[in-house]
Parts: sequence; C-alpha cells; structure tokens
Amino acid sequence: MPYRICQLITELGPAGAERCVYELASRLDKSRFTVEVIALCGGEVAGWLRRAGIEVTVLGVRGKWDAIKLFRLARLLRTRQIDLLHTHLFHADLAGRFAAILAGVDHVIHTVHVAEGRARPWQFAFARLMQRFCDRIVCVSQNVMDFHRRKTGIKRSLYKVIHNGVDINAYSRDADARKRIRDNWQLAEDDFLAAFVGRLDYQKGISTLLEAITQLAEKGSPVNIVLAGAGPQRKAVENHIASAPGGSLCRLLGFTNDIRSVLSAADALVMPSRWEGFGLSALEALAAGLPVIATSVPGLREVVINNVTGILINPDDPAALAAAIQTLRQNPEIRKSLGKAGASRALCTFSIEKNIRAHEKLYADILG
Repeated sequence: MPYRICQLITELGPAGAERCVYELASRLDKSRFTVEVIALCGGEVAGWLRRAGIEVTVLGVRGKWDAIKLFRLARLLRTRQIDLLHTHLFHADLAGRFAAILAGVDHVIHTVHVAEGRARPWQFAFARLMQRFCDRIVCVSQNVMDFHRRKTGIKRSLYKVIHNGVDINAYSRDADARKRIRDNWQLAEDDFLAAFVGRLDYQKGISTLLEAITQLAEKGSPVNIVLAGAGPQRKAVENHIASAPGGSLCRLLGFTNDIRSVLSAADALVMPSRWEGFGLSALEALAAGLPVIATSVPGLREVVINNVTGILINPDDPAALAAAIQTLRQNPEIRKSLGKAGASRALCTFSIEKNIRAHEKLYADILG
C-alpha cells in the first residue's frame, strides 16, 4: 500500500518553492506514494496541481493568529492518515510542526528554499527549538545548508542536500518562437537581447539592473532587455521605461508562464539577486543554452560557474553588471561557449529526474 505524503506550503503563487512542490507532487512514483498538497493560502499553482490530478486543500489562513485553521490542518492530517508531512517555507513549517504533533504524524521533513538575506532570527530559533520534531531538513543547495547550519547550530546529520531540478527538455530553444518574438519586437537576429525572469522586488536586485541599464545608455551603448515578472517594484520599472536613459529599449511582459519562448528569444539571462536559495531562473536559462550573468551569492554560486557557464558579479554593483552585459553583447563566441557548457551542466547535474529520485529515496529511508 502506498505511503501517504502531504506537501504543506505557505501559499501557491507561481514562484520557485511553489513550482518545486508542483514538480514533486506530480512526479512522485504513484505506486509507492499517494500525495496531496495543503496550502495556508491559495494561488495559481493550485490549478496546476488539480489539472495534474493532485488533491489540493487551501486553508485560507487570514493571519498569523488564525489558530482555528491550525486545528483544521491537524484534523486533516489525522483523518487522512498522513505518514509523512513535508513542509515548505517558514509559515507552513511553523503551522505544520504543531499540527503534526496534534495529529500524531510520526514523520516530518522541512525544505529550506532560500539563504534568507533579511533579519529573521526567530525562524532560526524555531528551527533549533523544534529540531527533535523533524526527521530531516532538506536544503536546495549546499550553500543554503551551510548558511542554515551557521544560523541554527543544528548538527550536520539532520541535513540533506537535494538540488532543485527542471525538466531539461521543457526549456530547449524554440527557433520558431525566437523568430516570431524578435520579429514582433523589431529585433534582427544579431541584435543582442538580455532577459530578466523573476519577481520584481528588492531581493531580485531590480534597482541594480535599472541602474546598469542607465549606465550603458549614458555611455552610448543602450541594451535591449525584456523583463518577465510581476511584483512590488513594477512601478519603478514602468517609470524607467517611460523616462530613464535606455528605457525605450526595455520591454516589461509582466508575469508569463511561457518562459521557454522568452529564453528562446534572448541571448543571455541577467540575475542580479541580493540573495537566493538556488535560482531556478538561472537553471532554466542554462537548460535553454543561455549564458547567465548572476550575483555571487549563496545558491547562485552553485548553479552558475564563473567563466564556465556564465559571469558572476558582486551584488549591488551596477557597474559590474553593465560591464558583464557589454562583454556578452560584444562576444557571441563567448556566449556560445558559456551556453553550451551551461546546457551540459543542467542536464548532468540538475535534471528533475535526479531531484525526484532523491526525494523518493529520502521518503523511503525515513518511512521504511
């Protein structure tokens, strides 16, 4: 009889951790594991999961003191006889640990998706206090594990590194999409186009990117760039497009699910994040054969190898970002070499199949 697994996550917006939950829930071996997803709050990924045949429950938590939903969560875990609860993101872990205790769930694991750049001491204190109620802490990169251990002081044996993965074939370059999009944007085949894919917020270094674009324009080298994403700094991007030097060459798509077409149209990805846990957008670009300009922060350093699959720069350094963009724009052979190495690295190291098999083994080791 299959083991019953519950993936519990804070919300189901289409961001990195939520997409990881979708891949895991939809790809686990159904002969060995029955999977359902519970979210404290809803989002678009709930629809993805339901279309994949996964049972989804959205609790509709309205605030941190919504204790009634905690008891509902515990009741769900108990009545559905969950064998293992797998939590993702802090608030889901906070609710999940207590609910698991109330429901008598014997096994809990938690995935840490980010090396948190903001001051969040209570999160690490909670992890340290509640470690005896957790079978394993999964980290999406070695850098995230090292960071989390430094902050919590938890022993190494409680940790397991399982790298994120993507479906490599889903990001292979689409020549027809490239031509269609570039024709629509009035770009010739040899016009350089950089892409940013991600949330438009402080973490992702949007202000650094906008300043780099301005610097290039002021030096007489404006760059074509497309930004695919939504978030709280959308207005700043719109203002840049409307009035800043180089703004006329920027295109803001907003949120899009068709990342493959965006990457097919582009010649490089820029990812000037201030912190990351892994950087799925960087991995998707590698899978598409694109060179990546990224910041040398935990997580990204594990995905992008400097001068092998991309260029690493310091965070909050628009001049370095501008210089890296200029380097790739002026050297198509370097772009080709980095892109080829990146595609090979994505296939060999970060396939979704490796990620799923590693989770299945971890579940079996804990439950068996």
